[in-house]
Amino acid sequence: MEPKIVWTAVSAVAGAISAIAALFTVWNARKSAEEERKNKRVFFTISEPGIKPLPDSPPFRVQITLENTGVYSATDVKGILLFVESDLSGDPDYSFEFSIGNVVDANAPTPWYNDGLHLPNETPPHFVVLGIKYLDVRLRKEFSQCFFMKWHGVTNGETHPDFVHVSIEEKEMVTEHLRDELAPYLDKEDT
Repeated sequence: MEPKIVWTAVSAVAGAISAIAALFTVWNARKSAEEERKNKRVFFTISEPGIKPLPDSPPFRVQITLENTGVYSATDVKGILLFVESDLSGDPDYSFEFSIGNVVDANAPTPWYNDGLHLPNETPPHFVVLGIKYLDVRLRKEFSQCFFMKWHGVTNGETHPDFVHVSIEEKEMVTEHLRDELAPYLDKEDT
């Protein structure tokens, strides 16, 4: 075999390997950029959820503070807050729908409240579910989230102020019970 043919074959193989390596590098860079964008997407957390007395309560204030912990801004934020008895025997006792008209920037606490909650002197424990959906301005994609909490109700006229976490099992039961009401707010993976 002539040396010229050998070197031509070696050059062809080396060129093919280089092309494959370059293709892999481009694919890996795109994948990394996509992951970085996903990690910067809008993502909400909540703080200070509960029922707060007003100067002339009743009525009471239901309050939840949303905070966008992502990097990108959110817009078209819409939500629903549902109270359903903890025995899950019926429809929600209280339902509040809301929207936020302004852009919600990253790390900007955004309190939502309603001052019209009237509670009887004896109210059994309830599950409280917050469902939100919103548009990520940068990714131009709609996302949704649900938060599941429980509230210990009113005993002898004393209103328990805080909402607390539910267990995984309780979350699954509440999701199943409120599937129709929460459908627009459940993540596609939850449906």
